[in-house]
Amino acid sequence: MKIMLSDVFKFTQGLGQKGHQIGRKVGDAIELLTLGMIHLDKNLTKFLKIEDGVEGATSAKHKVEFSFYNTIKNNESLFDEIPSGKSSDLFGIIECKKVGVEQTIKQSFKTWKNLAENKREFYLTNGYEFTMSQNGSRWRLIVSSIDEEKNNISLNATHEFKGNSENVIHKFLCKQNEQILIAVDEDDDLHILGPTKILSSINKSLKKCVIIEINTIINNKVIKINVNEALPGPQTPEKAKQASFVSLDVRKKILGQFDKSDNKSFISVLVIGESSHWENKSRLMIKLCNDYNLIIPDNALVYLFEQFESKFGDNYQDKITKTYYRIDTNVSELIKKIIEHFNFKIFYNMETKEFMVFKHHKKDFKNLLLVEKLKS
Repeated sequence: MKIMLSDVFKFTQGLGQKGHQIGRKVGDAIELLTLGMIHLDKNLTKFLKIEDGVEGATSAKHKVEFSFYNTIKNNESLFDEIPSGKSSDLFGIIECKKVGVEQTIKQSFKTWKNLAENKREFYLTNGYEFTMSQNGSRWRLIVSSIDEEKNNISLNATHEFKGNSENVIHKFLCKQNEQILIAVDEDDDLHILGPTKILSSINKSLKKCVIIEINTIINNKVIKINVNEALPGPQTPEKAKQASFVSLDVRKKILGQFDKSDNKSFISVLVIGESSHWENKSRLMIKLCNDYNLIIPDNALVYLFEQFESKFGDNYQDKITKTYYRIDTNVSELIKKIIEHFNFKIFYNMETKEFMVFKHHKKDFKNLLLVEKLKS
């Protein structure tokens, strides 16, 4: 499978927030959609605990987003029942994981910057050159400072393919803290976007992205730049290990075995966002360990951000939390509308590619968490 930059990154990069800040909000969005899907079955919500510490065979407590327990009488009420929180009553867990794009300083730029002739103002250097290669096609790019009335940065792009070359020069007037974006899409076409453009203006999914940051400008002269490249989720194996260990440890505690089985009195579910970052070895790991691995399509997450901004205005991201889902009906109703917009096609099974839903079922007086194919 191809490892692509997620369409979520293509959207969030234009928001201008630091990676860890927007990454947390994407994680919250995944949890909100999952919570909304749980609430489609009102019977299931009676057994739900959120952010619970679930005990494994190792006696370690694992914090999972959603867990399901048989209920006990509520001491504060004669009529209500609440999830017990006891391991002996646990019949399902749902974890949510995502690994976003990591923006890191391009290695060749580090080397370039450490050369003696480049340890000065950028406009005094000969510029920084790098390449972007894909499927036999090679782009050679030179970013340099120019001194023109309406431009201060030049980006010279030379396309080399099968012995032929074609040269294009882009000129930009950049202000301090603005960016120039260079991206290669799924069809290996190059896109160079100036300071007023955003990645989401590119219709196709992206393979690569280099971000030129204009750090310091004095009297229209470029003093300092930085060059980052976007890497598609290098920490995915660690997230896969975490989710896999939780499933194994808790299953051993509840069922007395590590391996998956036909005994569905306890199941573990992993919900994944930005799935294009998950390479095959990580997918094999979670496939082996989790009963179900469900993927939220990128377009559902992007749509959620757009709808929250439309509904709540500039501070919309503050509302993207499980707490607001519980206390603000505007949030829970909006999540419901988003799910309905996609005709309930929010989760698809990583293996079968079929869209799935959560269901509560009772068999032999035992509560079960089921993951069933969505009926068309």
